[in-house]
Amino acid sequence: MGYLRAALGNQLTSEELELLPAGFDRVGHVVIVSLPPELMHRTPDIAHALLELKNVHTVALREGAIAGRHREPRLKVIAGDPSTETVHREGGCWFKLDVARVMFSPGNLYERARLSKLVEPGEVIVDLFAGIGQFSIPIAKHARPSRVYATELNPIAYGYLRENIRLNRVGHVVKPLLGDCSAVAPRGVADRVVLGILHVTHRYLPLALEVLKPSGGVIHYHESAPSGLRFERPIKRILGVAAGRGVEILGKRVVKRYAPGVDHVVIDARVGKIGC
Repeated sequence: MGYLRAALGNQLTSEELELLPAGFDRVGHVVIVSLPPELMHRTPDIAHALLELKNVHTVALREGAIAGRHREPRLKVIAGDPSTETVHREGGCWFKLDVARVMFSPGNLYERARLSKLVEPGEVIVDLFAGIGQFSIPIAKHARPSRVYATELNPIAYGYLRENIRLNRVGHVVKPLLGDCSAVAPRGVADRVVLGILHVTHRYLPLALEVLKPSGGVIHYHESAPSGLRFERPIKRILGVAAGRGVEILGKRVVKRYAPGVDHVVIDARVGKIGC
């Protein structure tokens, strides 16, 4: 039985209990919950139950999906402290952020830890959609790359990226770059490229290949794909863009269920040298 069902078992009807979400996101002192329309009249009860959790001071309702080029959340505080700026600890790293202004998915915890373990000593990494540093900083802190280039378009997220580089003392490794990755990402330098966004990722596959060293390297390609094509479609896209260079699929996994019938997947692919 989930926490909310246990906490609200004596307050909600059996039909309402069935509609409760199985879980919620916790980022620092903030809990973020999604509710169906049928439970909106129960928002005060649900929010109060979430505030009873240890070290939770703010409860926010997710009002829609991440939107816009700047990947901005759609949240509304429904209980507790109105401040949505917090400091989140994950895997030995500290992340300062405002959950109402920048994107951060605690559900991707395993993927961030996994990627850090794949990086070889001395590698150059380019993180094309760095956000607040959720991939770049663990790589810099737990692996031994020679350089991590972290590009970010959203000025607010970029400000937190710089702050998190300072908090985690990785300024000697991570170089933040503000602007569209198509304009600011260095070309021909990377052993490994991270494409950690969804929906439009395939548009940046040609850029990822430009960013790799001429000798080739590894790309970590994220995509939201129909469950029936969860691996087939992203792999086909990689093979199409890298035609003539030789591609080896090193790994493929479902990060999480994104929506009914849609999976968030990641493909690890080694791309050969130019002209191979």
